[in-house]
Amino acid sequence: MCASVFRKRPCVSSAGMRLPDRKKPAWLPKIGSAKFPGKQPSWFRRPPRWKIQVFSSKSFNPSPRRITNCRLLRPRIDGRFPPPDDMKFPRALRSCPLARFAFVFLVLPAVLRAQSAAPAQIPSFLGWIPMQPVTAGQTIELDMHRFYFAGGSDLGLALPGPVTGQYSAAFDDQTFALQVALDKKASGLIEIPLRFFSHPPEGPALGRKETGVASMAAGGAAEKPVLEGVLLIGVRPADGNHFVYRPKGRKVGKVCVAGQFNGWNTTSHELKPAPDGSFELFVPMSPGAQQYKFVVDGEWTLDPENPEQADDGSGGRNSVARVAATDRGKPPVVFARSAESGKVVFRAVRGGSGIVQASTVLQLPDGNSRPVPHEISGEDVVVDAAGAPPGSWVRAVVSDAKGNVSNAARAPVQTPAEFQWQDGIIYYAFTDRFANGDQSNDRPVNDERVPPQANYQGGDFQGIRRKIDEGYFSDLGVNVLWLAPLNRNPDGAWQEYLPPYRFYTGYHGYWPVSHTEAEPRFGGDAALEEMISAAHGGDIYVIADLVLKHVHADHPLRKERPELFGALELPDGSKNLRRWDDHQFTTWFEEWLPAFDFDRPEAVKFLIGNAVDFAVRYKLDGYRLDAVKHIKPSFWWRYRTAMRTAVDPGRKVPLYSVGETFMDREGIMRFVGPNMLDGQFDFPLYDTIIDVFAKRKSGFEELEKSLSSSESVYGKETLMSPLLGNHDKARFMAYADGDLPDPSESDEEEVGWKNPPKVDDPAAYERLKLGLTFVLGIDGVPMIYYGDEIGMSGAGDPDNRRMMRWGDGVTAEENSVRSHFSKVAKARREHPSLRYGSRRPLVADGDRYAFVRAHLGDSALLAWNRGDNVTEYKFDVAPEMADGTYADVLSGREIEVKNGETAFKLEPMKSALFVAKKD
Repeated sequence: MCASVFRKRPCVSSAGMRLPDRKKPAWLPKIGSAKFPGKQPSWFRRPPRWKIQVFSSKSFNPSPRRITNCRLLRPRIDGRFPPPDDMKFPRALRSCPLARFAFVFLVLPAVLRAQSAAPAQIPSFLGWIPMQPVTAGQTIELDMHRFYFAGGSDLGLALPGPVTGQYSAAFDDQTFALQVALDKKASGLIEIPLRFFSHPPEGPALGRKETGVASMAAGGAAEKPVLEGVLLIGVRPADGNHFVYRPKGRKVGKVCVAGQFNGWNTTSHELKPAPDGSFELFVPMSPGAQQYKFVVDGEWTLDPENPEQADDGSGGRNSVARVAATDRGKPPVVFARSAESGKVVFRAVRGGSGIVQASTVLQLPDGNSRPVPHEISGEDVVVDAAGAPPGSWVRAVVSDAKGNVSNAARAPVQTPAEFQWQDGIIYYAFTDRFANGDQSNDRPVNDERVPPQANYQGGDFQGIRRKIDEGYFSDLGVNVLWLAPLNRNPDGAWQEYLPPYRFYTGYHGYWPVSHTEAEPRFGGDAALEEMISAAHGGDIYVIADLVLKHVHADHPLRKERPELFGALELPDGSKNLRRWDDHQFTTWFEEWLPAFDFDRPEAVKFLIGNAVDFAVRYKLDGYRLDAVKHIKPSFWWRYRTAMRTAVDPGRKVPLYSVGETFMDREGIMRFVGPNMLDGQFDFPLYDTIIDVFAKRKSGFEELEKSLSSSESVYGKETLMSPLLGNHDKARFMAYADGDLPDPSESDEEEVGWKNPPKVDDPAAYERLKLGLTFVLGIDGVPMIYYGDEIGMSGAGDPDNRRMMRWGDGVTAEENSVRSHFSKVAKARREHPSLRYGSRRPLVADGDRYAFVRAHLGDSALLAWNRGDNVTEYKFDVAPEMADGTYADVLSGREIEVKNGETAFKLEPMKSALFVAKKD
């Protein structure tokens, strides 16, 4: 309990936050004005490490042996205490000062001594692991922190021994790294069971690195595992290149090859000495051209025997290896066909040959998973999952005789009764620029150095609330609101570190000066709570932007607890400012934005405690997490454990955590998993979307390749978020209209200051519609940035944050974009194939693109024509689409599917979304 209850001072949570008086938890006991003789005990003057919960009782005897209605509460992982069901003190304590004194000074210490030796433990956890695509001959290393939390348990991982011709595996329980080395001849599907067993500390450790390939300890086979999981590896046949380096008389000690295939890693691929004095290595690589260089005793060098070279982009040259693709035909596609009475049926659409292997895994709601028996009947894979608990899913993957591995398809054993995050469409209502609902809180910073674009413009929580009440979001088809950071920001103006040294305010919310107060200019706590309540009343979920990397220099914590922050100056005397890569986890963004030191447990505890507090206090449904790549991965599994244990219990829908990381797909996934983040925004796919739809510099074959890469790397279980733009990117329309790139100014932010884009070409709106259909038609939780639903333009920040326009300020062309978005968004929410379905590409060629999606009897056909002429399409859409009539939700036109085939025409710069016609 909080010591301030006794001392009559502001309540301070055990996370170090001051709680406003009106925010004191209702469950705190009312002790009255007890006065204790002498100096108060020290444990009254600080948040206690332990806490006693006392239940009401009709009688009470303050004897340590008779206290049976009292129990010890251990603080949660965030350092705070869960509200007990009943914190009323017994009647005898409330009425008798002597009994109260005896309890506090005699009984409580005795109970603490008796029970502190056996504290409660946070339960261990293992979450679902997506299929990992790996090329034969390669080694994969998984950070199991992404999936596994040991809690307070002493668990060991039992792994099967090596399988000749397939793989060997080892787990290091110090680093939590799981390594799987595939044989060069490996093929098809490899299921590796992951079983965690409890064992005494003095017993054998399972899966330690020093044991080589881990084997089950004696007696382990008979013991029921505490946690169960399945690591499924989809083996890609080993296309690759044979690298050879000949020193030619030079004495050489070590030769490595670095290139695009390994992220230019200079040590990971070392060539082996050959009898003739050369060095050689076979490296599995994807088909196509790959640039590379040799690293000979630490020095970069071109391949002297390879004449093909390419510009390295820095004035130098790289050697080029070309890997020819082996013709194995198309991989099979598997989709969920039906799920009734616990029987789940998947249908495989053949690629190059028949189905020879299948993996079926039952994924349980507690995160455990295990193989489940199946039967292959022709093209069907039949799974009997009867008896599985509600919330269970079955995942199926197949491979064919040529070694091609399919996609992963998932189906619920029972139809989910509650909202799933795959059902969400996110709308980022950038608070200060969305809608002004209360002009009384309009207080722009009074500083002539601040341009209007960088100052507060009046948007607030009341404005968002008004749009909720008007039904704007429901009419649009979105059901998740993303709010800008909620915390109070500084009152003044601050100068940027880099030229041209402009002054900005905290209108965006990313410079917190308080962790207990919502921004007053946005309406403060009361308006925020009313807005969230209105959203929930309209079946709209709310996620808030959460800033964890830093605070503003005016934050009291900076002065009171300076040890929680890292140093601005580096050992060499330079400043650690915007060192995004070489000081990724410690860099500061500005001199007045001190970055937390994530190696300090006190800093981690403070941040996680406040994240829990905000989620609980404001009834948030999730967080968008800022600057994820600049916070150590070790923070994120602690954050997720706190959310899972302190926020999720009792909720119908678990908290959604989606991050922002500007890296490649593999870098993004370092922070994603059931024990870290649910997903992140798919910026690699975003870049291709802009190139294909807005700039029209790449064809649809590049979009299909990029989308397939996202699906393969992220996996079906991951809740990524595709997007067309956000507050850090220039608007889609600035590219589509040709305003960007600007030949006279390469800096997109400067374009916004000097020559703000405006839409002149009506065709740009049609390009935007094509992009909206795509983002709303693929896996994930799609996100729309405010204003993109009407085609607002804007260059770099802050020009991409113009005030939202309403009413007569919206043109007819802009209204047509909004209507288009609404139709596709509502179709997505009505048709599970667009949210959960498998996807089979039909054509991806230049200006033509189409794919079909199917899931549990629902199907959809999506098509695009980016060209300038009418295009004819003819597709085989069976078995996903049954014979019958299908209607385009955008134009209303109808098509017929007969004998599994359909044909139609598509006008220039149009997309179509065909679904089964309603009776």
